[in-house]
Amino acid sequence: MENTINLEKDKLRNSVYINMTIFLVGKLVSLFGARIMNFAIGLYVLRTTGSGMSFALTMIVSTIPAIILSPFAGVLADRVSRKMVVVVTDVLCGVLLIIVYPLSMRIGLSFNLVLITVFFLSILNTFFNITMETSIPNIVDEKRLTKINSYSSSITSLASIVGPVLGGFIYGFFPIERFLLIAGISFIASAVSEIFINFNFNDAPAIDRTREKVLIEIKSALNYVKTKKVILLILIFAVFVNFVFSSYIVSLPHIINIQLGLSSEQYGLIQSAFAIGSLIFSLIYSLLPERKNGYKYVIYSLMIISALMMLTGIPTLQIFESAFKASLLIYFIIINFSVGGALVFLNLPTFILMQRETSDEYRGRVNGLLGTASLSIQPMGMVLGGLFLDYISGFALVFICGLLFLIISVIFARLDDLKELFL
Repeated sequence: MENTINLEKDKLRNSVYINMTIFLVGKLVSLFGARIMNFAIGLYVLRTTGSGMSFALTMIVSTIPAIILSPFAGVLADRVSRKMVVVVTDVLCGVLLIIVYPLSMRIGLSFNLVLITVFFLSILNTFFNITMETSIPNIVDEKRLTKINSYSSSITSLASIVGPVLGGFIYGFFPIERFLLIAGISFIASAVSEIFINFNFNDAPAIDRTREKVLIEIKSALNYVKTKKVILLILIFAVFVNFVFSSYIVSLPHIINIQLGLSSEQYGLIQSAFAIGSLIFSLIYSLLPERKNGYKYVIYSLMIISALMMLTGIPTLQIFESAFKASLLIYFIIINFSVGGALVFLNLPTFILMQRETSDEYRGRVNGLLGTASLSIQPMGMVLGGLFLDYISGFALVFICGLLFLIISVIFARLDDLKELFL
């Protein structure tokens, strides 16, 4: 009898690891293809048009669908088979790029064709990302929810580091059109691997998926959020953090390149440090005990990021005018590495708590609302940050951002109901 129980446990454990492995490998292949292509497209647009506005327009076109369609993607994720949505959207991304490849070889890759391709890819990726995030609690058991989220974050960080490097290397040896083919094959390979994921491993209670009008379902998700205090707090928290952090991000290139005169290559190294910090601390987080000290991680991370933001503007003070460029480079690498690591310990506990506290019936729509709220607030933060830089100073902007993070950490620390849920 004992041997039978042990065999069942081993079988269950192996099934979880197989599910996790297939999920992570699929994400790795898909993300690397996307990062390489995005880097190549960015370089291509800048070099062929010579216009920063054209590059910005490409970024805007890739962002708008996510802002508008995230709630609708959430409804779809709650209505139909999530495996079908994930596989089909990845296949369609691959097919789109493989179709554009011979078209670009025949008539050339015009700027208009780039915009159309990026636009449709953004639509498909919005539905894919929302559905995949919604599915994570169903792919693994409760014990491994932290691990799969940590590994997923690590893969995203790794792709952010290695993708542009590979993209730059390949871009030097192959025409831009090859990137379309490489990315298309990556998406299809990812879709094939996702077919073997068991999306019902951790079965949720039976859900009544009665078809209602989409807007009614989005409204029902809003009503659901209002009744779930913890989810409402996390949504408000995410909007605030994204707004402040967007303003902070705008300040970095201005402080580093304009005020301090570091080169674009040095700024690239500083940006890489952020992704490296995220990668290393995501792996560290995966090794920590499940559901231990999540609340403390969030509070301490907010305080650390607050201090780092305030420190960002220190080199702009007159007493540091004669500082060596190498010293400033090391200083900002340490700052960005630390911010990247601290954000892991801020984002993962709150995201995992939201996964646990959201009913499977509403998880897709809630993720969609979170995506729209977070993305739509970023342009406002960037605009406000830009105005601060034009009319006040970079030092004042990052100090205020740090102060706001400190205030939210104090507010967060006083929410006893939330504290109990993290433990």
